[in-house]
Order: sequence, then structure tokens, then C-alpha cells
Amino acid sequence: WRSFREGVCVHRRRPPVAHTLMMITRLAGIVLPGLSKYVIDDVIGKGRHELLVPIALAAGAATIVQAITSFGLSQILGVAAQPAITDMRKRVQAKVMRLPVRYFDSTQTGVLVSRIMSDAEGIRNLVGTGLVQLVGGVVTATISLVVLLYLNWRMTLVTAVVLGMFGGGMAYA
Repeated sequence: WRSFREGVCVHRRRPPVAHTLMMITRLAGIVLPGLSKYVIDDVIGKGRHELLVPIALAAGAATIVQAITSFGLSQILGVAAQPAITDMRKRVQAKVMRLPVRYFDSTQTGVLVSRIMSDAEGIRNLVGTGLVQLVGGVVTATISLVVLLYLNWRMTLVTAVVLGMFGGGMAYA
């Protein structure tokens, strides 16, 4: 955690930019399912075919925005993580070099190399993309739940109860 805090302090400008890009990406991702309502209700149901081109343009624009912000987010997280991972590997290597000789006698070389290289990379994945995906998933689920409650709160609650009954049973399977 100390390494994480130090990395955040060094790169304190990047998390707000990454958070903003993540929010834009998630909101752009919700546009496409939202547009299906207009296609079904207005274009197909009411025969308003003139709306098809604006809906397609909105879907294309949302897809482009989502692609650009996702790319920017991955670049920001990747660039921010590399110096932190390099520093972490250096500190782990320094700690390993201070270990007593009997530790090296009882531990295989491949295990040590794997720990130095893989553990730092795993932390980068967890703190970088993993944390963003977790927060983004919670944001998407929250926005979706609010929209569903707005559209039809009774059906949303019934569906949540039914899914809760089946989901709770699956945990024990």
C-alpha cells in the first residue's frame, strides 16, 4: 500500500483524467443500448423511418467516443504504471539481494525471478486496469439500475428479486 500511495502522489494528475475518461467511456457505452428503444418504438413501431439516420449517426458517434476514450485511458494507465513498476522491481530486487545466503540455497532461482517480475506486473494490472474496470462496472451497473427503475420500477424490483433468488442458489452450487 505504501508503494501504491507513493505512486499516486508522484502521478497525482493522472487519476482525475483517468476517472473522467472512464466516466465518458461508460456513458458512451450506455448510449447504444439506449438507442435500441427508439429503433423499436419509433422506427419500427410507429414507422418513423426518417429517425433511422440520426439514430445510426448517434450510435456511430458514441462508438467512436468510446473507442477514443478507452484508448486514452489505457495509454494514461500504461504510461503511469511503467515508472511505478520499474521502481517496485528495483526495490524488490534490492530486498532480495539483502536476504541471507541460506535463503538462496533453499529457494530455486526461477521462483525468485518469477516473484520479482510477475508480482510487480500483477500489482500493475490490479491497480491500473483492474481497479478501473471494477469502478467502471459499478458505475455502469448503478446507471443501468437507475434507468431501469425510472422506466418501470415494479418490473425492475420483481426481476431483481427473481435474479436474487437464482443468484443466491448459484453461490452454493
